[in-house]
Amino acid sequence: MGRKVKISIFLSLSAIAIPLAFWGASWASISVSVGGVWSETVDETNLAGRPGSDLAGTYESSADQISADISGTAGDLDTWRVEVKKTDTTWHDDLHLYLKRTSDGIGSGSISGGGSYLEATDTYAELFSGRGDRTGIHLQLKIMGVSAGVPADAYSATISYTVVDTD
Repeated sequence: MGRKVKISIFLSLSAIAIPLAFWGASWASISVSVGGVWSETVDETNLAGRPGSDLAGTYESSADQISADISGTAGDLDTWRVEVKKTDTTWHDDLHLYLKRTSDGIGSGSISGGGSYLEATDTYAELFSGRGDRTGIHLQLKIMGVSAGVPADAYSATISYTVVDTD
């Protein structure tokens, strides 16, 4: 008899801004605003084949699942980078979460990097960088490592986004 498996994955977001300051005064107050939530339920309908087969191991959100805005720069030449970190609420070691940038957004300045998936871990890592204000930057999420070997449960993590002024 087959085992019933139901894995629910929920990801929430938080955003932090780190202004650049000299001599006690802030030169710029760049901020990142992030919106979007991804929830994926994996059950018997996600079997890779016939009953008795394993689950499909990889799941991707839509390409515009997450939207990020960078604002408050000192102008088109003000450079910044966005870093991400994952904080587990309930998580399994076999599950791996990845993010990538799928659009440039709009606005002054420019944006680069982040076009390939980056694994979100418990330490901050640069996802992409740019200059000037940008809005509507789309991000996509991917989860890997899902299998019948991962106990049925509701798994949850928070992705924190930090913008760092690099000027």
